Amino acid sequence: MTAGHRTLIVTTKNEGPFLLEWVAYHRLIGFDNIVVFANDCEDGSDTLLTALDAAGLIRFHDNSAVTEGLPADPQNRAYRRAFAMDHVTGSDWVMVLDADEFLNIHAGDGTLDALFAATGPADVISGTWCIYGNSGLIDYDAGLVTERFTRCAPKDVQVSFRHFGMKTMFRPGPVHRLGIHRPFLKGEFKRPENPLVWLNGSGADVTPFFREKGWSASMANKGYDLCQINHYMIKSNALFLMKRYRGTANSGDQDRINFDYYDSFNSNHTTDDSLTRWSDRIRAELARMRDSHPAVAAAHDACTAFFHGKIASLMADLRDADPEVTDRLLNPAAVAAQIAADEAWLVTARAAAATRAARAAAVAAPTTDRTTDPEPAPKTPGPAADAPAAPETPRIAPEDAAPQWLADLRRSDHRIGFYRSDVHFGAHFAERGLDQLVISFDNLSNVRDPSLARDSWGYDFYKAEGWSHLGVLSVAANWYRDDALFDYLEGLARSGFFDRFGHVTLTGTSMGAYAATAFARLIPGCTVLAFSPQSTLDTDIVPWEERFPSGRRQDWSGRYRDATTDLDAAGLVFILYDPGCAPDLQHAMRYQGDNVVHLRTWFAHHKSALFLRRADILKALVRLAVAGALDSAAFYRLYRARRALPWYVNALVERACAGGHYTLAGRVSDAVERDGRTNLGRSIRNKIARDAAQ
Repeated sequence: MTAGHRTLIVTTKNEGPFLLEWVAYHRLIGFDNIVVFANDCEDGSDTLLTALDAAGLIRFHDNSAVTEGLPADPQNRAYRRAFAMDHVTGSDWVMVLDADEFLNIHAGDGTLDALFAATGPADVISGTWCIYGNSGLIDYDAGLVTERFTRCAPKDVQVSFRHFGMKTMFRPGPVHRLGIHRPFLKGEFKRPENPLVWLNGSGADVTPFFREKGWSASMANKGYDLCQINHYMIKSNALFLMKRYRGTANSGDQDRINFDYYDSFNSNHTTDDSLTRWSDRIRAELARMRDSHPAVAAAHDACTAFFHGKIASLMADLRDADPEVTDRLLNPAAVAAQIAADEAWLVTARAAAATRAARAAAVAAPTTDRTTDPEPAPKTPGPAADAPAAPETPRIAPEDAAPQWLADLRRSDHRIGFYRSDVHFGAHFAERGLDQLVISFDNLSNVRDPSLARDSWGYDFYKAEGWSHLGVLSVAANWYRDDALFDYLEGLARSGFFDRFGHVTLTGTSMGAYAATAFARLIPGCTVLAFSPQSTLDTDIVPWEERFPSGRRQDWSGRYRDATTDLDAAGLVFILYDPGCAPDLQHAMRYQGDNVVHLRTWFAHHKSALFLRRADILKALVRLAVAGALDSAAFYRLYRARRALPWYVNALVERACAGGHYTLAGRVSDAVERDGRTNLGRSIRNKIARDAAQ
């Protein structure tokens, strides 16, 4: 590909009615190489994309098959494939967007050329999200997304950490792989001495913030003056229903709609209709595309018809199944009330921001009243001409850079916090509100990370959720058997620190899960989420435990010797474990009481938290626990998702083959192939053949 091309990469699934507008607009502003990956489409969008490819308007790649050596996740698989293509890596500029995201350029005439002229030389440009809500619209309409939805989140105050996500355009030379929000740079370009320039949407240099990591902006480094990313995450309530509906009227699934996403991103606080200046040109381009390419028009109409039919069926189903959810989504009065609530929130948030700004100004103001300038102090003599030059300040290695939690305490909106350092542990706290406090305890793998940049267990997730967080970091494989730590946590409890919060959740895995259960007695009514815990490593109590030699060597006398004692002071204590892992089962069974809930994670072995994360269950599980909504039924509803996890499927087949149940293993192979996972099915059949032949 010759220099000068601007490439746009997108992954999509079942977004057929909206693809023409998305392609038309981004071609109009200057992208001339649009690369589309689609997987597992049911709405006919693959037919539409094939027609667009044949018309020379895009490059379409089916991304449904899982290829050996590539990620199982379709999005990351697409990015890996894309960045191996010469027409992508040979581009002048590359950008990754989702099909519900539009690059909205405010500079000049709104084109890429105008943006580049306004920014000047740059290697990376990150636009900040502007999250759009349903704008009070309920029904599905085939009109322009960029024209129908104009109500959005504010830009001057932060609704949540997740509202300031970024999407990034970049020159491919310094990049070694693509990410959802930003590219990941080659090693030499992470070093400050290399002259790479990373700009935000206002053209400000934000290189120090994002050279190493980071996917979202903050109040300190966001930028909207030159460009932004319009993110239409909800669209109308009917479209949200189609995207998120689970089950039917007779499914028995009481959690038919997951409102976490809706509540987080249905942002209707204010109005931004800046993209409607393109409406007439988009319509003209759509008409040209449809008139010039009848196959494109026919495929687009088929996608639209599919959506109309599917939504009508789902809305009728929902009315029969759940009147309460129906009222929330489909009642115009309820929708209008939510917009009014958003507007009221914005008034309060802006007033609070103004108060904070006034306080900061007062602190920065001079404290003395001088009518004349003070006499200047004598100048310090400079170094002699023949004095040796001062040594150059050594560059800080990436592993010694500030951890994200420390950077956030200085650069985010949540600057109230502290850090406690001791010989064998550290503890950092960030206050993000008084409703929820999460206390996390690192596990053994964290202890083995010697870098100063290390974050506490789950830090990014808790921050994204907006929860206050006390992260306890162990710097020794001592299973938190540390009198200094005992004294510290007991002191926090005596001071009333934990009482400030409406709800407290303690969590950890393995070594960290021991700590979460052991220290729960300090916080009456708390929730505990313990993944694969050790109840103790005291050899007098658990002589059968032969793992974790460094833990068994600790002094287990005295306080917190056995995590299973005094748990009745806590609220609900959730113990997650694989009953097939014998020592984990024995530890789990030591936790007993009316408030103890055992949750079985079959085939996870000792890695229940990792297993749940790989199955895309962990975040939803933690949200339920923190909200006080977790119980056995809710967990096992979530746990159904494990069936799609290759880890689980392979373990199931392994057990079936070990017992000689090859017919059962064959049924598993048939099932995964029906789901389109042909490579996994082939792998299972090969294993069956090998085992049966032995």
